Amino acid sequence: MSSGPVMPIPRIAAATRTYPGETACGDMVAWWREGDATLACIVDGLGHGPDAHQAARSLLALVEGQPGIEPTQRLATADKAMRRTRGAAAALVRIDPAASLITTAAVGNIQGALFSTRTLRFDGMPGIVGAGLRPLKPLILPFTAADILVLWTDGLRPVDLEADPLAARGDPERLAADLMASHGRQSDDCAVLCVAFRA
Repeated sequence: MSSGPVMPIPRIAAATRTYPGETACGDMVAWWREGDATLACIVDGLGHGPDAHQAARSLLALVEGQPGIEPTQRLATADKAMRRTRGAAAALVRIDPAASLITTAAVGNIQGALFSTRTLRFDGMPGIVGAGLRPLKPLILPFTAADILVLWTDGLRPVDLEADPLAARGDPERLAADLMASHGRQSDDCAVLCVAFRA
């Protein structure tokens, strides 16, 4: 007896780069499974160096391991717990393959885009996780297997795949490395996260 169709697991890749001269990167990325969903987080600890790295690590530890809790609430909880850190910008994404929906909560200078037949761009809401947040509103986007989601910190120049549609459907590992090489700034930590939905 069949239990229904098997939903493809999104293919995720990331690239990070440390500010020149520093040994610790304040921009970090993580992703994990929770039931049938996949969650991914990109975070930019304010500034650079060990304090920025610690703020980013704190946020990632706080948003993981909360099954059933929506991304907006996870960031709100992290905000209260991070008051003694430098603070961070962050985007937390929940990917639901069964519904073909992405739920995103983003704060600060994180940017993102869903490259589809029509590109949908979004920015983080004003604020800093750890400095007190206004109520967050989730952004819910439908996706198809041909789409790709890209999130990046302000260490990268704005990403645009519209001129090269083939890149939007390529290997996320290669795309993350290429974007870091072509768009990464030397004046800050950098991070980019790429999510492909095709099986």
